Amino acid sequence: VDLSLQPGTTLTLFGNKPAALSRLLDVLAGFLPPLGGTITVSGENVTSRPPAERRMRIVSPRDPLFPHLDLRDNIAFGLRASRQTRTDARAAAGRMISLMGLDGIAELKPSELNAEQSLRVRLARALVTSPDVLLLDDPLHMLDPHAARRIPMLLATLSRALNLSMIHAVSRREDALRSGGEIAVFQDTTLLQCADAARLYDRPACVEVATLFGETNTLTGQVLDIGDDVARVHLACGGVVEAMASEDLAEGQECLVCVRPDRISPFFGAQGLGMDEDGETPVRGVLTDSTHLGDHIRMRVRCAEGTEIELRRPPLQAQKIPATGTAVQLAWPAAHATAFPPGAGMY
Repeated sequence: VDLSLQPGTTLTLFGNKPAALSRLLDVLAGFLPPLGGTITVSGENVTSRPPAERRMRIVSPRDPLFPHLDLRDNIAFGLRASRQTRTDARAAAGRMISLMGLDGIAELKPSELNAEQSLRVRLARALVTSPDVLLLDDPLHMLDPHAARRIPMLLATLSRALNLSMIHAVSRREDALRSGGEIAVFQDTTLLQCADAARLYDRPACVEVATLFGETNTLTGQVLDIGDDVARVHLACGGVVEAMASEDLAEGQECLVCVRPDRISPFFGAQGLGMDEDGETPVRGVLTDSTHLGDHIRMRVRCAEGTEIELRRPPLQAQKIPATGTAVQLAWPAAHATAFPPGAGMY
């Protein structure tokens, strides 16, 4: 893995195996030995240094609060371990309590805290030692939905106020999107692509990124021709579509077309796309399912040979959902899909 992080920014790690990302954070923090390479913080090689001398602190489920200490003494523990006086350590802990919005509960024990309060205490305990880098091991997955939206806003505020760099490992795509900054997408222990969310969505480096991060439809086909980086593809499920061609795609080659559900437009019943006049056919199928999910309507379309395609439409554009079994034609702009050779994969 080769990743870099600028001061005051956040790098998010997202993958299909959270345990692998946890191991990576443990290596960075100094709790597991690296198999090779170097770890550099602010220009200094810290690869062989013990955890306390790396200017990094980790917030992890494997590092719980001390049950016999109250909130204030839990936060002050790291300073006391570095031989600060009890008075100075508790004063610093008091400042962190205010910064974390924990005023009024400083005397509580960990067993008396809810999940969000417990996380805020662990964040305070890590930050009270003024690290350069904060490592976060999927802290949001145990929170309720409202808390999971509040904590990223708190982290963004801390990053700006303290010029703090953060590496945030997450197991849910929505948490990766909330973190901001660049996102490193992993499959197992392999780094697939590191980019901002827009590029991961619109220009995935491989089929695996499109599938893991974009929840894409993956359709097989054959490349008819390529012009101006746009491939014209005849799909196995029927129809001719356009998609952006990956660098290693060639004319006449079999391919995989990746298109996200929210980028597909449906045309129901007698509505036509006018493609037949050019001797080309659109993607055709029948509507098999539609479900209103609040902020969007999820639809599934089955093509004649059995391929199922999922699409999502805003409720305002789909107030009158056709009945199941209605004929539908599907289309999308070339810029909203990517064509890869079969087996195009990791790097």
